[in-house]
Amino acid sequence: PMLTSDKAPLTIYGKTYHIFQASPPHTASTVLNNFLIGMFEPGAEYSFMVYNQERTIRRHDKDVTIDDGHIVTKTHITDLMGLYKQHRNTFDEIMFVVANRGVNPETRIDSSLCQYNNVLCIEFEELLYSDEHGRESVVRALAEKLKDRFGYFFGAHLDLMDSNRLKNAVIRLQQMDQATISMADQPFTVSDNKFGVHGGHRNRDGSEMQGSSARKTGSGKLFYCGGAPGLNRKEFKYSTFGLFLANSLFPEYEGKVEYQPGQPLINTAIPLTDDTLNQATSNDILIMHSHQKCEIFSLEAFPGAQLHVNAEFYDMHPLHLLNPNGEFTQNYLPPGERSYVIGPHEDTRQSIRIPYCSMKLWYLHKTRPTEAILPKIIDPSKKPRNTKEHFLLYINSHYIEYRERAARALSEIGAIHTAGKCQGNWEVRPPPKPDGSPEQCEPYEDGLRPSSILPVSASNDRDTQGHNSNLFSKYRFALVMENADAPGYVSEKILDAFLAGSIPVYYGSRTVFEIFNPKAFVFFDLDIPQQALNQIQFLEQSPAEYERMLNEPIIANEQVLEKYFSWDETVGNGVLKQRIRQMMGLQGSGASPQW
Repeated sequence: PMLTSDKAPLTIYGKTYHIFQASPPHTASTVLNNFLIGMFEPGAEYSFMVYNQERTIRRHDKDVTIDDGHIVTKTHITDLMGLYKQHRNTFDEIMFVVANRGVNPETRIDSSLCQYNNVLCIEFEELLYSDEHGRESVVRALAEKLKDRFGYFFGAHLDLMDSNRLKNAVIRLQQMDQATISMADQPFTVSDNKFGVHGGHRNRDGSEMQGSSARKTGSGKLFYCGGAPGLNRKEFKYSTFGLFLANSLFPEYEGKVEYQPGQPLINTAIPLTDDTLNQATSNDILIMHSHQKCEIFSLEAFPGAQLHVNAEFYDMHPLHLLNPNGEFTQNYLPPGERSYVIGPHEDTRQSIRIPYCSMKLWYLHKTRPTEAILPKIIDPSKKPRNTKEHFLLYINSHYIEYRERAARALSEIGAIHTAGKCQGNWEVRPPPKPDGSPEQCEPYEDGLRPSSILPVSASNDRDTQGHNSNLFSKYRFALVMENADAPGYVSEKILDAFLAGSIPVYYGSRTVFEIFNPKAFVFFDLDIPQQALNQIQFLEQSPAEYERMLNEPIIANEQVLEKYFSWDETVGNGVLKQRIRQMMGLQGSGASPQW
């Protein structure tokens, strides 16, 4: 009654069947897959559904279709509902066999899926064996589970406990083990087309085989990609910003980036391209700048873990990828069970809320080592002080009406300096740009600018890296309003003011109060702007009160250091670093990851 051939799927009395072996990585799914092939098509090469946009199925390095005659398809895609909906019109019955491991959500599927009568869930421990007798016992136990779960579908027409069927499964696993041993000294990138094992493949208990060249402590590599082409950049290149964070988070990984002012950048991380993708293994990590351009078509093709760094305004610019309508997408999670995000996102299993100001401070700490950047923010005794020479500086070129209105209102308290195209000329809204890029402010025409608004040149006062912190150092106040009020989004603007010793006049997400001491800056509430204007006027008229605010600690409290600034063990015991590593399934502070 059973028909298996090169041209037809599993067919029993006119009904067609297909089995997805759909398991998270590192769950002994290779054992499970070869058991299933041994039971249903013992001589077949394994077929694997790739985690990409097209969900391509590969067999012997060639693309094949789901209905080309193979019965078992292996995949690490655990969206069982999506797979079922995609292929339910191709087969009469679709079944899923899944391997789960431990308690880590990354190595288990949603337990509710295991309740469906076409889903069989197997625990990692049920797939372990160490000798011939153990192999035979595993096969028999798995076959019993198949019969109990799927016997209803096959009925009496297919005997899953048939002795020849069990023998074929045992032989298949025996051959798989022999292939694993023979490839133990090969690179991980070398694979066997029949059994789906790799060079240096892990033993069934999860430990490395003797002689394996697979992942050892410190042998994982850092890849990186993500850049923003077309946004006033002369040439496209990947950003290295996230690598400075990654080197602190993952010190055991190969791929270091170092910078000393006045010296060339040293970067041994691997840019991810179509060519270098072939070098990547499941032990590697990709550092990706969220919503930015990456050369490869689909990041889902990367076999390792991904850390998406959602930095600065990347989620908000209408030209950026995955954000075509200029909508806020700060809670967007990229596809892939091993894809993680740090940025303004809410805390989830795959994301941790870290405002950009925290990332930027650590970046400055690493790229300007002689300037003691970090103590200026976290140590009240090292807090910078401005010279009090001028009232207020406003640096912006992108038009935001409420920011322009605030600048105009502040110019009525004292003379403000502007160091960009924006000069408080809020009545003149610039026309939208054809390419959708941010609108630029229209400066006042000659003779129309109020006498209390004075443009100044910024070119001579910015530091060698183009940062604004030096510019603010002569001003009692710095107008630093965000482009938008988005949850969790606190940019580098307020940080620049603090590093210059100027008092920030800030507007943006209320998350700022969790990070910075509310007594150390002025919050310009758009609903009650007069409150901030009155406060600034009072501080201008009361030097002692201004001095008191200037002496306030910058950081809100000690817990903030742990939550937002502990990128390594030198700050807050490295609590943030451990949170990120634990989210990604990495143990310790720099030991071999427990994938």
